[in-house]
Amino acid sequence: MTRVLIACYSRSGHTARLAQALAERLRACGCAVDVETIRAVREWNKWLLPLPLLPLLPFLPIYLASARFRNLWHRVYFQPEQAIRPLAHPDVSAYDRVLLGTPKWLYLAYPVARWLKTVQGLDGKRVAPFATFCGPPLEVFELEMLFAPLADRLRARGATVVDRLAISSDFHPYFFFGEMRALFRLISRKAFGRPLADFTLDGEVGRVEFERFCDAACAEVQVK
Repeated sequence: MTRVLIACYSRSGHTARLAQALAERLRACGCAVDVETIRAVREWNKWLLPLPLLPLLPFLPIYLASARFRNLWHRVYFQPEQAIRPLAHPDVSAYDRVLLGTPKWLYLAYPVARWLKTVQGLDGKRVAPFATFCGPPLEVFELEMLFAPLADRLRARGATVVDRLAISSDFHPYFFFGEMRALFRLISRKAFGRPLADFTLDGEVGRVEFERFCDAACAEVQVK
């Protein structure tokens, strides 16, 4: 039986919900699934979380416009980390596949960055990251900004990145009256001609992408 570990950090519950849906789907395919909840030792106040990321903001227009600059930035930018509690599964070498879930905090969530340095047994593992974020799947701002540096860190630990899943949460904690959520809803209409809800786990596009991701994993199980 194929063994799968789903390791996930979730601050607001959206990534955890996605992780649970993945676990149920993969178990239905015949996988033995364990779920590792990555927990911060102490959750930061939400107004403190963006502070380490402020150095990017002056460069954001260049980042969005230039692939060459993005490649350079991903090699040199500072990824904040956050202390995490002891893991239930500190060594993943016994698993056939690892699914790693994170919300997008511009890049990856700080506790996930620490997990990547803490966990053992990633060398040679097939890893499929999944993530939630407020907006629609904007190729650069949402997908590349998160998955490119995440993939680099996984490869540096010897893992092979085999797939990725991006789902909108249609949720943003900033600022006072849902301004960021309203902005992303507008962007979704302008960029994709669809409401942001379509890209959530319950939405038309999000559900198709979820099924594609799970079908690819299940097909691999059947081959084995």
